Amino acid sequence: MKNDKVCTIHGHLYGLLCGRLEILDRVRDAQIYVVPSSREMTGDDVQTAKPAIKSLSVNELKAATSAAQLVLKDVTGEDGNFCLMNSDYQGGPVDVYVLIDRVPLPGSEDGWSMLPEPKALFLGTYVPTDSEEGWALSLTIPQSLWCRLKRLADAWTIIGKVTACANSNIALGGVTVTAFDVDWLQDDELGSGVTSVSGIYRIDYLGSKYRAGTFIDVELFGGPDIYFKIKDGDGNSILDELPSIGRSPGRRDREPCACIDVCAKVPVPEEDPGPIATAWTGVGIAFTIPDGIGLNDFDDDGYAGAAKYALTGVTRMTGSAGIKTGAGNPIEYRFRVSNTTAANTASPVAEASFTRIVGKSPDDNLWVNTKVCEMVRFFPSYKIVKVIAKQVDLDADGWLDVNKSIHRTFVERADVDPLDIPSFDFIDSDGMMAINTAKLTTEPDVSGAGLAPGEEVPAGDRISIEKFAIRFETREVINKATNTFGPMPGDGTTVNAFVMNNNPRYGKLAMKEHLQGTPCDVLTGAINAAYTVHHPHLRSVSLTVRSNDGVYSVSLNDPPMPLSGNTNPAITHLNNASLALPNAPPNVLHKCTYLVQLDTRLRLHTGDSSAHLQTIPTTFFWDPTP
Repeated sequence: MKNDKVCTIHGHLYGLLCGRLEILDRVRDAQIYVVPSSREMTGDDVQTAKPAIKSLSVNELKAATSAAQLVLKDVTGEDGNFCLMNSDYQGGPVDVYVLIDRVPLPGSEDGWSMLPEPKALFLGTYVPTDSEEGWALSLTIPQSLWCRLKRLADAWTIIGKVTACANSNIALGGVTVTAFDVDWLQDDELGSGVTSVSGIYRIDYLGSKYRAGTFIDVELFGGPDIYFKIKDGDGNSILDELPSIGRSPGRRDREPCACIDVCAKVPVPEEDPGPIATAWTGVGIAFTIPDGIGLNDFDDDGYAGAAKYALTGVTRMTGSAGIKTGAGNPIEYRFRVSNTTAANTASPVAEASFTRIVGKSPDDNLWVNTKVCEMVRFFPSYKIVKVIAKQVDLDADGWLDVNKSIHRTFVERADVDPLDIPSFDFIDSDGMMAINTAKLTTEPDVSGAGLAPGEEVPAGDRISIEKFAIRFETREVINKATNTFGPMPGDGTTVNAFVMNNNPRYGKLAMKEHLQGTPCDVLTGAINAAYTVHHPHLRSVSLTVRSNDGVYSVSLNDPPMPLSGNTNPAITHLNNASLALPNAPPNVLHKCTYLVQLDTRLRLHTGDSSAHLQTIPTTFFWDPTP
């Protein structure tokens, strides 16, 4: 018998926050009134209500319930549940009314925010579902109406899902989403939330958060203009939106129930990549090595790109570094260097010429730690582990097995364990091995001892061009203990010539008249600049003069200076001991302080970045009176 059950009608009351994601608020402390309905219901109507939801005054609610012969009522609990008890109810359609005086505000002191006054609603006519536990009702306040109630309570919510941009089916759990509002004076931080396993985040805040700092309530009738920052569990930024995003469609003037999905550009594995080929294909992100089929950024002489760069500093050898073959065997690789070179269109330099192994023989500090891959986990929370190859990962002959780098990284980190490795996906990051080219080049710098600005660097003191060959080797490890290895495609890839340089530019600048007197002399009459520049890989050289008041501004001409976009290896030296400064319209010397600046750029590139502007300044004061 129905009236033997504890609850005659039981159920929950929800407010719909985001219909697309089916996210609901549980409505607590709401008064539920259920009365038998006089409405005739047939067919599909019996399954659920045909909502005719509307707002009522408190008096209209009292009139509707007091006129009923049977009233079931209760107050919802913490999770929005209710238990209606009246044994006179024996089934059939019911009209449902609610009286609400607060809405949830998770994270606040009380967990809710009060409405200015209680609001009465007619939620429609329902036929409770008959079950073993009694009749059941699931009541949902539609999103549009629920959001109006939230606005009245000044309780605002941003909710949505965080996924990987490359694959929207991959949810990012355990990441921290922080929302901001673009404001007139200073952007307001609205709050933060951590995503669930399914990537869902929720941020609750009072409306005063986005109105903070405004001396007039410019957003009285609108809502916040929202943009996001997202960090992973280790505090690394994976999304940093510009404030201007907050002014874009879909983000501007959002309502109290803002349902916004966000994606982060994080590495994701291919759906079924199979074994990753191990191949050396480039230098840094800028240059492709000769591959025999036309993809090549290095010319016959070993210069890189159209600008004819020489390699410098720490240079990353890039490509794909697989960790296992199709047979499941580990893969090893190494790089070797030779001082013997040849044209890049010639046959490969003989293998025996490669006597230097990066990281091992001889130990000349060629090795530099570099990122070789990332290990990414998406469940139960998003986590990315960057794997840096270290010299300790090499064997006695300089072979690197990336699996060793992965295992050591998981041992060293306190937040992961080697046992966790199977739950992570391998993401190749293109980095294979980095070489410190400064430990290869041996040309001495130009000391310039005894040379004055304007004097020529003697031929014997100038910097010569240096070249090196690099060979890549890779193998399948069938049985390391018995030295059983299998061949791999790409083994023996050789670049016959890389031009390398790590010398600074030699440069000097002064005013000729200062050299004849003292650097503090006031200059008058005709004046001249004295300069010297030398480097085997000059890209640009310019000499400019500007008065402190900006009236006098000139770039001095001393062919081939100003030099721009130079690729001629023969132009390595520029000097003039007496380069006259113009003193005729439109550039007339007048009583003022002047800045003279010698600017140089070199054709040096790491493969990831090029050499910066180098500047030598000097000043003088010019007075037309003796």
